[in-house]
Order: sequence, then C-alpha cells, then structure tokens
Amino acid sequence: MNPILPFHQPLTAADFETARQSTQALSEAIAEARRAAGAKAQVMVWLSDLHLHASRSYDSAALGPYGHAIDATKNLRLALAEIQALSSAPDLLVFGGDIADSGCAGEAPHDEYGEFQRILNESLSPNLPTLPVLGNHDHADCPMTPGLHQALALHGRPDWPLSVGSEDFYYSVQIGGWRFITLDSRQDHELSEAQVAWLETQINRDSVTPTIVLVHRPWVTVGNWVDDHRQIGLPALTLLNRAPSVKAVFSGHTHKSAAWNYHGKLHTVFPSVAYGIGEPCGWGVVVLGEETVSAVFVKDIAGECYDQPLGKTLPHSGQFRQLIPQEYTHSPLFNPCILPS
Repeated sequence: MNPILPFHQPLTAADFETARQSTQALSEAIAEARRAAGAKAQVMVWLSDLHLHASRSYDSAALGPYGHAIDATKNLRLALAEIQALSSAPDLLVFGGDIADSGCAGEAPHDEYGEFQRILNESLSPNLPTLPVLGNHDHADCPMTPGLHQALALHGRPDWPLSVGSEDFYYSVQIGGWRFITLDSRQDHELSEAQVAWLETQINRDSVTPTIVLVHRPWVTVGNWVDDHRQIGLPALTLLNRAPSVKAVFSGHTHKSAAWNYHGKLHTVFPSVAYGIGEPCGWGVVVLGEETVSAVFVKDIAGECYDQPLGKTLPHSGQFRQLIPQEYTHSPLFNPCILPS
C-alpha cells in the first residue's frame, strides 16, 4: 500500500493578489445590495464542503476516487483571502458542513479538524463571528461520539454554540435581528426525531423573529448526481413550509449552486470550496434586510478547481453572479412524487 500525500501546495504572493483583485466587482455589488436592504442590513458569507485533509500521508482508499486530485487547503486559503479582501467585512461567516473529508464512512479523523483550525488561525480575523454546520463527511450516518464533540470544542472557533443534542449537532442562535436554526443531516438519513421535535418547539416558541435554517443536505435539487443524496424527510420540511417566521433554507452538499422559491421560502444551495460537480469551486454571500433576504451571490474562487464530472482541474478567474430564485414547482427538476407541490 503506497501512501499518498495531499498536495498542500504553498500559495504565492501572486496567488493571493489575484484572489484579492477578483473581489472588487463583488464588493461593489454587496455594497449596493446592502444599501438597498436598509439600515439594519447584515451580510452573511457561506463556506461549505471544505473536505480538508490533514498534513500527513493517506492511502488511496482513504482519499476516495478523486481526493488525490484536490488541494482543499489551498482552496480554503484562497477563499478566505478573497473574503478578507472584501471592501467591508461581513457580519457573519457560516461553515456549511463537510469541514473534514474522511468521515463519509464514519467519524472524520480529528486531525482534519486540526487542519481547519490551523488555516483559520492563519487566515481569518478572530473578530468575525462564525457558525458551524456538520455534514455527511463529518460523521456520515453515525451518531456523534464524545470524541467528536471534544474535537469540535478543541479545534472549532471560540464563539461556536454548544449543540443541544449529543448524537447530532444542532442549535439556535440570534444574531442581529435574525434567528439562525442549525440542523444536522446525516448521510442518507432523514433528520432525527429528536431534531424534528426540537425544531417544532423552536418554531412554535417564536413565530415572529425572521429565521434562516442552516442544514448541509438540501431538500431541493440542483441537477447533478448528488441530488440522489438530498434530504427527502417530510416531517421537518412540513414544519418549515408552515412556519411564517422561516424565510430561507441554506444548504451545501451538492457542490453546485441553485436558488428556488418553494412554499414561500427561499431555498439556496451553495457551491463547494474544495471541488466542483458541474460548477467551479466557490462560496456564497447573502445580504439580509430587516425581515427578508435581499440578495444572494456566488463567487468562484480565483484559482484552479477540480471538476469531478470532467475529471480534470481547470483555472477560473474568480467571477461572481447573483442567484435569482425561480419557482421550484415549475422546474423539470421538481419531483411531486417526492416533495409536496
């Protein structure tokens, strides 16, 4: 068995400068959207599907079919450089799941969270508030162990909320005028009964505060093979559909972006930092008004990105685009046999 060492290539000054320059047009678009959203506007940045490897040897089985082709550390450092280069700092940064890579068949090794901590200590301002979401590559379909809770406490950010549950990572916090409900979606499982019961309590307790739900695996589709592994559990979705306070559901997981209006809620799926599945590597920006989501942008990372369907790495200049939501039930991707119309 021959060990394979993930790239972890050093970034040059030119790499960082290209990344920073690529944010200029996005900074202008964010500033315009913030002005339109009013005096209480907030800006949230979404980074997900980091798929980090530790700085050590891996065998080919541990890296999977394309782990050898990605340098997730380099991409995260570029994304953070771009975020730091925005003309005004965001109000919140969400890490939207799959922080680690090697937990798709079980719990991710804790040194991959150590790599996450190392990069953030090096590249991220300690004053920027952050929230974590866990994904299927963090603990697959397995309940969380005390060891994973300890790893997150040791390697996470000091401001991270504690989980309400012990087997899944979920919590609710209020930042500014918005409530953020974070859920844990295990691999190919519906949300746990404990989470659904807790979610119902949260929704019933406060039907006024505008609310965003953060969950790694989306209910909606994007048009690639990962749609086969989205959420299909209806109890939680029914609660969200009926809740007037819930304005949006933000997800990752698919490594491809989409924005839909569905049952009066905005469902947005963001791309991956590590590699694309039919779309460049990237991250998202959400501009929040007092009670509505005013604008959503997706920013390609200015650098190389491995595209899984193509099986090769391509350079990208770092363009951005605004996601304009369409009616989900009008799309050919919508399946009324799975989700209610």
